[in-house]
Amino acid sequence: MPTYKDEKTGSWYCKFYYTDWQGNKKQKLKRGFKLQRDAKDWERKFLEQQQGSPDMSFSAMCELFLEDKKAHAKLSSYKSEKGRLEAWVIPYFKDKPLNGITAADIRIWQAELKTATGANGKLLSQSYLHNIVMECSAVFNFAVKYYGLARNPCRIAGDNIGKKVRSVQFWTREEFSQFIATFDKSDPFYTAFLILYYTGMRIGELMALTFADVDLKAGTISINKTYHKIDGKTVITPPKTEKGNRTITIPSFLCKCLDRHMKRIYGATSDTLLFTSSKNPYLQHMKKHEALAGLHHIRLHDLRHSHASLLIELGFSALLVSERLGHENVSTTLDIYSHLFPSKQSEVADKLEKLYSSDNY
Repeated sequence: MPTYKDEKTGSWYCKFYYTDWQGNKKQKLKRGFKLQRDAKDWERKFLEQQQGSPDMSFSAMCELFLEDKKAHAKLSSYKSEKGRLEAWVIPYFKDKPLNGITAADIRIWQAELKTATGANGKLLSQSYLHNIVMECSAVFNFAVKYYGLARNPCRIAGDNIGKKVRSVQFWTREEFSQFIATFDKSDPFYTAFLILYYTGMRIGELMALTFADVDLKAGTISINKTYHKIDGKTVITPPKTEKGNRTITIPSFLCKCLDRHMKRIYGATSDTLLFTSSKNPYLQHMKKHEALAGLHHIRLHDLRHSHASLLIELGFSALLVSERLGHENVSTTLDIYSHLFPSKQSEVADKLEKLYSSDNY
């Protein structure tokens, strides 16, 4: 593996020929390595990836997997998955041949994850552990599908971490009323929190709303984009799911509140944002005003759960809740909120009893 030292900069570089997937011979040059071994490692991984062999190193396959993820997934999803793989998966398996990683290796890795601690010094949460295991499995699935790996060892090992734990906390209508009563009605956050609670939209969807998305005559809000802050830059993307593109009908009191809020914004156009604060002020205001109201703490995202809980309490179906929240399918809604739907077992038994009695068996 030829590597060379750049006498001007003191760094190392590699320069070599390879054959691409179409059979063309090409030259590759890569500069800027501090150490010679770094240049050699980079060349080895590059050639492994070009060959596309299942005996390439795990780290080389992860690079291919993340390149594909970056091309096909949302930037926010890509960044999250990349961070977890680089922190908890790649350092463990490193340069081990992909097809040399066994189900036993996966089980040992999972056991170590259970005792791992995060930056806060605490054990990783069940939900976070579940995500790590699923992302490791996704790398092997990618290798099976596109690079000839015989099987995914994660499937054989199983998930020894445990099911993903969904945290569903919420405020009742009475509790939210206590919370919102601590705001001045002219405060933009008063309007913002009303919208979050009575529509169930995500905070990113709220932050991306423009004047064009609100139709006060029809009493609707159109959700067609979401706001992200990635590496200090504002990124606007489509909603989380395809069905996240939706139009929500809102009550007249919310229309009046929005009308007052919009009239306070001078020189607005159709592209003007309804709310201009970053996410952190929402977190600060929520913490401050829940304390003023004497309420137990919930997350900002739990206002979305609170809306779902309100709809279920009012007797609406899982399908309606799913459509309003923009879930991809009803099963997602039931997976999160099934325990909130009232049991109809007694009602079923009573109706069957009446049917039996009417038939006079």
